Amino acid sequence: MHERVKARYRVLSHTADTGIEADAASLGELYAVCAHAMFDLMVDLAGLEPTREVVVHAAAGDAAETLVDLLSQLLALAEIDGVVFCAFDVRRGTATEVELAAGSVPATGAELRGPPIKAVTYHDLEVAPTAEGWHARVLFDV
Repeated sequence: MHERVKARYRVLSHTADTGIEADAASLGELYAVCAHAMFDLMVDLAGLEPTREVVVHAAAGDAAETLVDLLSQLLALAEIDGVVFCAFDVRRGTATEVELAAGSVPATGAELRGPPIKAVTYHDLEVAPTAEGWHARVLFDV
C-alpha cells in the first residue's frame, strides 16, 4: 500500500516547542519525511501498518508554505478522525503543491512517545535545496 519513508530527520529542542530538521533527495520525498517525523515525535510509528488511507492536497506560494499547509492538514485530520498517520506516499510534489497519500491507524492503539503537537509554526521555518537534494527545518507548538 505504502512505501516506507527512509526517515532522515533530527529533533530540535526549542523553548516550549519541538521541531525537526530533515533531508531528502527530492522535494516530494522531503514532504513525506517531514510528515513521518511530525507523527513519529508523538507516537512510535515503528511496526504500525496502515488500515486506512486518505489523500491530502496542499498548495501555497512556495515550498515552505506548502509544507506548513500539508502538515497542518494532516494534524487536523488526525485529530478529527482519531487516527495516527504512519505511512506516507507523495504522488506529486513541487514547490507550490503536493499530493500525498497518508495511511493511518486508530489512535487508540498507538504508543505515545511525546506530547501532542498542537500546530505547525512559521518560526524559523526553512525549506531549501542543497547539493544533495532538499533540507527543511520546522518547529511545532506542543
